[in-house]
Amino acid sequence: MIILAILILSSAPPPVAAENISPSQLSAEAAILIDGLTGHVLYSQNADREMHPASTTKILTALLGLELGKKKDVVTISRYAAYTEGTSLYLNPGDRLCLFDLIRGALINSGNDAATAIAEYLGGNEELFSSLMTYKAKTLGAYRSRFRNPHGLTDFKHIATAYDLALMTRYALKNKDFRQIVRTKDMIIHEIKTGEPIPLSNTNRLLYNRGMRVIGVKTGTTAAAGQCLIAAAEKKGRVLISVVLNSSDRYNDTLELFNYGFNRCRWYKVARQQHLILSVPVSNGHIAKVKVGTIKDEEIAVKSGELNSIEKRYIINPNLKAPLAKGTNVGKIEVYLGDHLLYNCSLVTLEAVKAKLPFYRRIFAPTEFLK
Repeated sequence: MIILAILILSSAPPPVAAENISPSQLSAEAAILIDGLTGHVLYSQNADREMHPASTTKILTALLGLELGKKKDVVTISRYAAYTEGTSLYLNPGDRLCLFDLIRGALINSGNDAATAIAEYLGGNEELFSSLMTYKAKTLGAYRSRFRNPHGLTDFKHIATAYDLALMTRYALKNKDFRQIVRTKDMIIHEIKTGEPIPLSNTNRLLYNRGMRVIGVKTGTTAAAGQCLIAAAEKKGRVLISVVLNSSDRYNDTLELFNYGFNRCRWYKVARQQHLILSVPVSNGHIAKVKVGTIKDEEIAVKSGELNSIEKRYIINPNLKAPLAKGTNVGKIEVYLGDHLLYNCSLVTLEAVKAKLPFYRRIFAPTEFLK
């Protein structure tokens, strides 16, 4: 099938002078803000500096648990896991919990014992599981991070960058179970044998913020790492992801980043389903052209000075032939920032196209058949 690339310049935005707009001075040593849809960097400060990630490590631990294990797998807590230092669910050796509950405990309550139990169950031991964590991170483009444990307790070889953590979080948020867990404020899980309740309470105070819909994601604190926070927030369908590492005021730093992103960055409308309607020729159809658009509204964030560098292209199959069902994929929109492909989304038919009846059937078919 031949695909014809048609370049259509989007309606040119009015000239925008490059503005020196950025968040107020942050207390964090390293920080980053990205668009959740595209991963485009909207702000960075030492984002490639190798840092101690503390318990933000558990994002990757939980993600591997969700991808490699089964929710109802039963995990027996070892003595080693039960006595892991730091924040704990106070699990006892011999306790049995579902893997999914351990993942909840690691993310919501930041339980180091839960994280260790996940690592032992999936990897055999912490060392092997940590190697798997590092490998998974690299597959996501997080090349400068190396992991030595599943919980984030200080190890001078256990490092990550703000940029890498943002990449991992963006990927993890595509998992509906992960997304649901990190936005949970409080819940109770149970030990299987005794049914003993284990209360969980989220360590992320931003979940209780009324001024902004915060999705999650994970806190972390150690003496070496300082205050760390990875967070995601949503406003009018737009999602931003922030990371602050070694902060003295992680919540205010994060809110400063979100306010900058939502209010001072530019939001470029890639397409609006109800307004973007292209008429594309279709052969053998009961109509000569079919209306084409996007499945949903699409909007991406860029820095203010980047707005004039955006170019939008439509790539559409020119050989459409009926019958076509409503929602048939017929091409895509590509959005470039300079020479860089920033984002693409599918174009689909917004209506069904019936096949044209043969000539003799058009003559002799009953009227109701032609409707």
